[in-house]
Formats: sequence, C-alpha cells, structure tokens
Amino acid sequence: MTKASPMPMRQRSGTHVGDAPDLRPLPQSHAPLVSSDPSNAVPFDMSILTISHRKDVSTLKALIVGGGIGGLAIAIMLELAGMEYEILERCTDEEEEIGAGLTIGPPVLRLLDQMGLLDQIEKISKPASGMTVFDEENRKMGRMEGFSAERYGYPYRIMTRPGFRQILINRVSKNNFHRGKTVVDTFQNPNGVSCKCSDGSTYYGDIIIGADGAQSLTRERMFRQLADQMKLSDTDMESSVYEHACLTGLTDPLDEKLYPSLADESSELKILYRKDSMCTLWYLPVTGNRIAWGLNRQLASPKYRFNEYTGAYCTPPTLLRREGAASNTSIPSAHSIHVMSSAASTISSGSRPQVSHTVSSSTSSSASSHSKIYDDWRAPAPDFEDFRELLDARCAMGVGTVRDFLSHTPRNQMSRIDLEERLYKTWYHGRMVLIGDACHPHLVVGGQGAVQCLLDGVCLVNLLYDMENNSPNEITKAFRRYHAKRSIVAKSSIDETNAMDKIFHGQGFFAGMMRRLLFNAAWSFDMANDKFNNHRPQLSFLPFVEDRATSKANKQKISERLTRATAAGYR
Repeated sequence: MTKASPMPMRQRSGTHVGDAPDLRPLPQSHAPLVSSDPSNAVPFDMSILTISHRKDVSTLKALIVGGGIGGLAIAIMLELAGMEYEILERCTDEEEEIGAGLTIGPPVLRLLDQMGLLDQIEKISKPASGMTVFDEENRKMGRMEGFSAERYGYPYRIMTRPGFRQILINRVSKNNFHRGKTVVDTFQNPNGVSCKCSDGSTYYGDIIIGADGAQSLTRERMFRQLADQMKLSDTDMESSVYEHACLTGLTDPLDEKLYPSLADESSELKILYRKDSMCTLWYLPVTGNRIAWGLNRQLASPKYRFNEYTGAYCTPPTLLRREGAASNTSIPSAHSIHVMSSAASTISSGSRPQVSHTVSSSTSSSASSHSKIYDDWRAPAPDFEDFRELLDARCAMGVGTVRDFLSHTPRNQMSRIDLEERLYKTWYHGRMVLIGDACHPHLVVGGQGAVQCLLDGVCLVNLLYDMENNSPNEITKAFRRYHAKRSIVAKSSIDETNAMDKIFHGQGFFAGMMRRLLFNAAWSFDMANDKFNNHRPQLSFLPFVEDRATSKANKQKISERLTRATAAGYR
C-alpha cells in the first residue's frame, strides 16, 4: 500500500446548510442550528450569525483548544490527513515547562511509529524492565517482570513528559501553534465555529476540539449550552468529587554512586508502600540521570465542587459510583499493573486552565467542603503535609530518606493536584467535541491519561477523514461514532485504574489480601495483556506499519474514503 494523498470530501446533492437563504437573525437570544435531525439542533447566539469559515464543503479546519500532548498529537494527525488546524495554547513562551514522568506502550507506539516519531522517542526514553515494591524500611515486598518487546512489537518506554511534548511541538507547524491564547468564549452556527481569546483575537474553523484537560473550559461552555436547553444529563450535572491528591516532580541530575539504578539501560519502576497507609511513592528513572517521582494518596475527606453549568439543576454529590467500584475490587489485569509505571507523570501544564468554581458547603462535611481544591498544575506546590507519613521512610532508589530524595527537586518544578476520576456521558455537541481528560479524567495511578488521549485522537481523525462533507449532519455522525467506539474503552480503562488504586490505597481486610497476592505473585506481564496491547490502531489513510509482534494486532480496515475512491476507479 502506498501513501495516500488527501482526497476531497464528496459533496452531496442539494444546498449546503452554510448557504441556507432563509438564515436570518431571530428575535430570541438563541435559535436552533439548521439540521435535518431536530435532536441534533444546538443553540447559537444571533450575534455570531455572520460566522462563515468557508462555504467549501470539501475541506475541514479544526480549532484545537489546548496545546498539551493530546492537542499537539491530534494536530499532527490532522495535518497528515490533509486537514487544517489552529492550536490555541494558554501558556506563553516565557513560562517554564513542568512535568514529570510518562510511560507509553505498544497501543500508541505503533501509531507514533507510523507518524514518524518513534526514533526521536527512543532517544529520550528507556525501556521499562518491570516493577518492584518496597516497604518503608527499603525491604523488597515483591517484583513483577516486564514483558518482552517481541510479544507486542514494542517495549513500554519511560520518558519525561516535557521531553515527549517537545517532540510533538517540533513537529507541528509553527504558524498554527499560538501561545498565550486563553480562550474565553466559543461560538458555533451552521456555517462554522469561532474561539474568542482574552487578547481580543478570534479564530474561525469548522469544528472545535477540546483538548484542555480535566478542568476543561471547552466542556464547561458546551455543558452550559446543553443545560440552558435542559438537555444535559443528570450524570453530567453532578458535582465534581475529588478523592485523590498527587504531588509530582522531576529531580535534577543525580550521582550514580548514590543512586546506582540510574546507570541501568532500562528503567525499573519502584514503589514505596507503607502498611496501613493511603499514601505511596512512585520512582521512575529517566534519561539524563534524573528520576521522575509521584506521591499519591487517597484524601481523608473528599472535596466537592459545584460546576458552573449545573446552576439551578445541580444535584447533590454522590459517591455511588465509587462505592460500587470499591465493593467490586478485583485483581487487575497485567497491563494495568505495568502501565501504572507512569503514576509519577503530570499532565501538560498547557492543558490545565484555571477555572473559578463554587465549592459546596451544604452537602458535604465542613472539613471537605471548605478545603482548597488544587486544580492547576502550574500553581506553586504547597508543603508536604498531606504526604508526611512517607517523608521519613528510607529512599528505595538510593541513600537517605524520602525527605532527602525530594530535596533534589526544585520547588518550582513540583506540582500538586487534586484528582477526579470520572467518565462523562456527553462528549460532543454540535460542532464541538472533547478528547482525553476533558471527557474521561483518569487517576495518575495507572498512567492511562496520555495513552487514552492519543487513542481518542486516532479514532476521531480517522472518522473525520471519512466524512463525505463538512455539513453539521456529517460532523454529528462522525462525533457519534467516535463516542460509541471510545467510551466503552475509556470506561474499561477507568475501571482498571480504579481497581489498582483500591489495592494500593484501600484499607481493610480485602484490600490487604489483594496487596499480599499482588506483591507476592510471580506473574509475567505476558499473561493477561493481550486484550489491551493488541489494540494498536493506526491512521487508516496512511500505509500501515508492519506488525512485527508475535501477538498480532487487532485487524483494522483502511479508510472508507479510500475504499470508495477505489470503487470509483481513483488511484
């Protein structure tokens, strides 16, 4: 198969909605978007009726909100598909890059290989060798061996998040990557979309992709539109519940004599676990004689937040989903054990905008309702009070205590975040769609945030490429298929991560029994990994990378548009 050149979308007969002659300003503040399906109607403000990105239905332009890993990766995919994009990133050139560790495995390494990025990734990363658990006296409690690269074609690779993000930045067009662009409002109508930024600039396109992380303002605006129409589901209107805290960092270069494992060609994930504690420390050796680390814990009291879009329809916060997950704790699959080696990773600072919310005081205890919620990775890291029970434990990587080890990380390179684990029901609305943590925020214990975001991206771009035109109906159909394909996988990933978190941080007899079984199991990661690692999707319109694995990838069809073109006699 040779590389396919981008082909124009085929225009349907009839009038394009962007040319609708009866489109007039209406007296009310909102009017339905032109659509043959009334259930797909979305509001648009009459003040933006003049938005018209283009009337050519053979092209597509995306406005990507957020320049983190997800936003940058999907921009590269769109460019490979021959589509246009603009990336709107709130951080400026002057703001220092922050972030800790990141683990990427076969499900996305084959995709990155197809995109021509694998060689650069291998230069900044180490292959993962396995996972070892230690107690507070640095006594080995158990070890789990990593799987061979031959089984899935690629090993898991451990790197710094800033290093991986820089590879993506170097690949996108500089003319389409706009820094210092805080999106303050979004609009859509039958002709297109627009994003208005705090500096007064406005960008126009056909769709908006919200890649702005767990505190997504794109999601906030979309949900407010739906709430105004009384179309937002009760599940999505529930308050946010934060039950986990994470403190992460990346050390300065360290002395190999004091931290011997830094000299290893591979990277061994090491976890410090203390009995009867809801706190763990994860060490991730990376290139440059540095160590990415993450302190993770369950909060003693959950924190609640009423989101802006809930308004008068806000329902009391519930923990039913989490209680169900806790009672259904099971032994995690091998892939969830291995990929959690990126627990020290932080989300790209550019994808975490600050949001102002009201914290509930009527439905939760005073201790939790008035506690500060840390929701911005760029906010100065507070003290280690929430993690003090591990500070005097022995360091599993080398000399001294955990407190001594942490002293090698500059305070301005540490990030503190409160985490919500949640699967939103609504992922799209009109010409707006969400990817990654914006629609399914993960805990860092499991390291699935970046992986699932990249998998969202390849699925969405493949569907956009196959559209026959860029009409609202065709866009809605693509978004609907994207949600149907990805929401099931995202739920499974969240369930795996939740089970792993319960084993490490849960209390009680059952959690203790699961820990003993896990820490003393001589398992191989080849045992139960195939279901996860054999899902190695690629861009359907480019030549597929040869499957060199002994455990073959799931079959994937080439682009429907290429199939149509072949049937029509095109080459």
